Amino acid sequence: MASNQPTKAIDVVPSNTINIPQPGSIVSGTSSTTGTTLTDASATFLNSSSNASGYNIRGGDVVIVNGEMAEVQTVDSDTVITLKSAISAVAGYSYKIYKGNGGDLKFGYNGYSLFVGTSGDVAVLPAGTGDDSVILKNVASNSYVPLQVQRVLSTGTTATHILGLE
Repeated sequence: MASNQPTKAIDVVPSNTINIPQPGSIVSGTSSTTGTTLTDASATFLNSSSNASGYNIRGGDVVIVNGEMAEVQTVDSDTVITLKSAISAVAGYSYKIYKGNGGDLKFGYNGYSLFVGTSGDVAVLPAGTGDDSVILKNVASNSYVPLQVQRVLSTGTTATHILGLE
């Protein structure tokens, strides 16, 4: 395989506030609570041996549930996480947690190329540009966007089935 080809991908959930997280979930499970509290009696969020990648969960990591995304605010115990914003799913929802992708890409955070499955506009925050967003107009279905992007914005994005490629 060529060294310039992506080797990882993640389904993009457009958000005006949360960057595309790092591909590859590190923890998954089922929560028995809703809102800003994620509770999983079988989890060990503070124990790095509880997941294949050996990561502890921490503030800034990202929870994805049925097309919704929320950032971890605090890890309160082995089984309880407080989120910065509420998840609207009902108790008993399945979740996946991904490592967060921080703020300013000038300090080593990842940017992603995009694959757009279904055509439309794609509003993005390019890597390393601060808060200067742009709207890529009329991106065709099954297209690659080679621009390095840290976030796909929900406001202004009409395209769907977007993947972040690393």
